[in-house]
Amino acid sequence: MGKMTVYHGSYTTVEMPKIIKNKNTKDFGTGFYCTIIREQAERWAKRYDNGMVNTYTVRLNTNLKILEFKDMTEEWLDFIISCRHGTPP
Repeated sequence: MGKMTVYHGSYTTVEMPKIIKNKNTKDFGTGFYCTIIREQAERWAKRYDNGMVNTYTVRLNTNLKILEFKDMTEEWLDFIISCRHGTPP
């Protein structure tokens, strides 16, 4: 399995990320949000007075069910709307 570096913009250090499952209405549902684009995490961290970017090296797990949207399509928008209503497909 390959490795990749991902970034998480936050108000604090997150040493051991956890996915806490509960009903929420975030754009992409329950999860720990990361990006492969450091600048994106930096912009997110700037929302906080003492924001910071956490950096992780992750090993890709081929057993995971991954839904990837390469473009902002109708399918992408339908997914976000479902998540905002608390009912991801």
